[in-house]
This record gives sequence, C-alpha cells and structure tokens, in this order.
Amino acid sequence: MKYYEFVVEAPLLLTKGFVLGWLRGKGFEDCVFFSKILGIERSTLSKALREWFGFENLTHFVVREDVKENLKSSIEGCSERLGIKIRSIKPVEKANIEFSFSIYNQEIAKKLKELISSIPPEYMVKNDERETYDESAAQTEMYAPLHPYVYEGEYEVEGPFEDLINFYKKLREIPQVNEKPLKLIFG
Repeated sequence: MKYYEFVVEAPLLLTKGFVLGWLRGKGFEDCVFFSKILGIERSTLSKALREWFGFENLTHFVVREDVKENLKSSIEGCSERLGIKIRSIKPVEKANIEFSFSIYNQEIAKKLKELISSIPPEYMVKNDERETYDESAAQTEMYAPLHPYVYEGEYEVEGPFEDLINFYKKLREIPQVNEKPLKLIFG
C-alpha cells in the first residue's frame, strides 16, 4: 500500500484532533503517523527551524493511500472554519532508519536481535555489529567500566514505509538503542 505525507498549516493539537476524530468517525485505525510524535524527520532543516522558532505553524503526518482523498476533501471543506490549510501532499516511496546501540544485558540483546531479524535482508544498507563476552570481567559490579557481555553495532535500514514504521516503533521501545529520526524518501 502507498503512503502520503501531508503538510498542514495548523497547530499540531488542532490537526491531530481533527484528523484522529475524522478517522475514528470513518472507522479507520492505525493509518496516520504524526512526525513530531513518532520522530519522523521533516523535509528540510530550514523548515524545521522556522517551525521551531514559531515562524511557521506546520504539522507533518503520513497517511495511507485509501484515506488520502477523503481526508484531503474534509480538510479543505473545514479550511475556513478551523483555519487549517493543506500546504502539500507528497507520495512516500520509502523510509530510511539509522540506529546504533551498546547493550550489556543478554536478555535485552536477544530482544533486539529478534527485532532486527524480522527485517528482510534486502532492506539492510549497513549492518555492523559486535558481540563479546569477557569471562574475566564476570565478577565486576554493575557500574564498572568493564562489562562481561557487550553487544554493540550500527545499522541502516531502507525499505517500504509500511514495512519499516512498525519496526521503528518497536525499536524506539528499547532504551539502549539510539535511533535517528525516520527519514522519508519521496517518489
């Protein structure tokens, strides 16, 4: 399924309330992803800075193709009453995720390995991981500079938005993972 990024001129809370209310009323579930909430990178640094300093009041979000036209019509229909305006709608071709990690707990490492193994190999752009076990450090304290088990690495994954968004959400649940904002690649 295809996805589209909407850029709407309105505050996040107004846009989020309108879009989620509209989707719930239509019976749609899990088909909208707000950039500020999920950590999706916005188009350009200059746009992000203008939003940050309050010069522009834009909300970015991604929706499924089956929702796009009806949502667009509804936003346009309420534009004057709510002060909400569509700036752009772009097709999302792919998504890109870069992340790194340093984990000292084997259970957490196992959880991350299972998550990484759920990604098809053809989506892997960069795959660099190291796993070590040093028995001589087994008796050290928890906050010692030397850990008996270390699993660390860096990854870059690129593929269809639909396949990567759920992976990205699960990845963000593991505190030892440092993920960069998800990048959208437009068609």
